[in-house]
Amino acid sequence: MDFCRLYSVYILKPIRTGFLQKASFPYPLAYREELGFPELTKIGQCDKIDHMDNIHAGHRARIRETYRKQGMNGMPDHVVLEMMLMYVIPRRDVNDLAHRLLKTFGSLTGVLEADPLRLADVEGVGEKTALFLHSLYDLHHRLTIESVGAPNGTVRLENPESACRYAIALGMSDRYETLRIICLDANMTVLHTEVLQIGTLSRVSFEPRRVIETAMTHKARYLILTHNHPSGILVPSEDDIQTAKMIAEVGSKLEIDVRDQLILTKNAAYSYQYDRVFLYATPAICNVMTLEEYNDTIYVTHSLDK
Repeated sequence: MDFCRLYSVYILKPIRTGFLQKASFPYPLAYREELGFPELTKIGQCDKIDHMDNIHAGHRARIRETYRKQGMNGMPDHVVLEMMLMYVIPRRDVNDLAHRLLKTFGSLTGVLEADPLRLADVEGVGEKTALFLHSLYDLHHRLTIESVGAPNGTVRLENPESACRYAIALGMSDRYETLRIICLDANMTVLHTEVLQIGTLSRVSFEPRRVIETAMTHKARYLILTHNHPSGILVPSEDDIQTAKMIAEVGSKLEIDVRDQLILTKNAAYSYQYDRVFLYATPAICNVMTLEEYNDTIYVTHSLDK
């Protein structure tokens, strides 16, 4: 008798018939909670899982069929999130969990970019699910950065649109004001990127010496410096203006051209060099406007939201 036959006769059949109901459920509590059945303590109760599988199989099949036909276009956020969850939580209705996550974090983006520890605090989310959801955001981050580059992996920032898009992609996960340097060669090819300083929600300090040292270490001909405003407001502070002047002066003395300094939000960048805002409706669609036009746009958007 081969192994499969032995397994079927002496293991599966007794489980199905309840012969081993007095035995302990073989999976630890954390795993049972992620399955959605923490109360199961007997192997014979596995039949309950099979019953729930049958109930939700049709619903999950309909979600998959909708996605197969039309992609995510027209799918509500909770359905998109439910589709993601059903692959990592295979034996539980995850509709309520999807709604709970959206209510907790405000949006689909808020869910995916949330810290895994915060995700795991939500009822019904285990460590495995939290890491899976956050990994989707990190994957999007990586693909966005790669989309700026050439097929051979090199990244050339030949115009302000590509520079702003690349800088926004680099800072997608920054939760605090973060100063970052982009080192470029004479052909505007990216040689090196580095976070120089992480500050608070409203301020970041820096040492000009470290900026220049980093540029010289990587033999940069040009520099682009970026820092983000987590508040979403693209108005340069007085400190920002003075810092921009100081860095430009120091760089010129050492024949290092500070090509631009950018202030970033999640989907827009203000360029000191061009005195324009580059707003990305999508990673491929860029609208260029003055700072005043941008602030008017944000004001109107906020007013409509209210």
